[in-house]
Amino acid sequence: MLLTILTQSAEYLLKTGPSIVLGVVLAEFLVSFGWFYKFDFLVKPVTNYAHLKKECGVSFLTAFASTSSANASLKSMYDGGIIKEDELIIASVLNSFPAIVMHWRTLLPVLVPLLGTTGIIYVGLITLVGFVKTLIVIIAGHFLLEEKDVHFEDFEKKDSPTLKTAFKESLGTSKKTVVRIFKVMVPVTILVFALTDLGVFDSFGSYLKPISEYLPVPVEGLPVIAALFASHLAAYTLSANLMEQGILNGIEVIIVLLIGNIVTSLGTLRIYIPHYVGIFGPKIGMKTILISQTLRIFVMVGITGFILVVF
Repeated sequence: MLLTILTQSAEYLLKTGPSIVLGVVLAEFLVSFGWFYKFDFLVKPVTNYAHLKKECGVSFLTAFASTSSANASLKSMYDGGIIKEDELIIASVLNSFPAIVMHWRTLLPVLVPLLGTTGIIYVGLITLVGFVKTLIVIIAGHFLLEEKDVHFEDFEKKDSPTLKTAFKESLGTSKKTVVRIFKVMVPVTILVFALTDLGVFDSFGSYLKPISEYLPVPVEGLPVIAALFASHLAAYTLSANLMEQGILNGIEVIIVLLIGNIVTSLGTLRIYIPHYVGIFGPKIGMKTILISQTLRIFVMVGITGFILVVF
């Protein structure tokens, strides 16, 4: 049994591994080359319409490189009296969208080899959720904040490095990213195949059967939702296995993953609470998390409902 599990895991990793490495290198190259900073043309209309100060626009751009740095700069502005609490919260929720875009560089290299086109569509839908949430926050800022006279001529632009320099930098950063991914992926893959052979995921899924009538997902997809509570990578790997066996099709996998994200939303708080409370303090941090996560769930429910009606 152990030999079978190791063989299946090795075949799986050899099939998906090269694509993951290539995807990570490409994503890191785009970052090193400064491609993500091309989004600076969005900052002026976004910040102007949301009635945010120019400094919040700079923070938004910074979030494409580091959400922690971006939010820390907002806290410094708040402590210095440059922005108020409502501006801080709105700007911080806006900073979550660049974080989603930057998450592509680790998410796409994993999901595309595992789920193919289905993985691309799923990432697109997750990005759409973030985009719609951002639009709602921008509109809220327009009506809740006072209009400001903002000028953006002073935005600092970074010169793009040469292709050779960008490629060299991307190889260096890719090594760390690839090692981090495979440190998790290798043991998780072996564990998923082992638990699948032992029928553990099916058992977990059976515990969800009493509420399955309230969830618009096929019963076969319940183990994926159960896996999401432990690891997104495990859920993606299990989804790929179910697709390969013809148990679930692409649309069903997307619906299962979206609903699984909604069901497991409370579990993500263990990630967000240290970040936001650590930077903003308990009061503002928890308020920001509550607003951001409520909006995310609301939008995800709407988009998931639309998909269910159409398909």
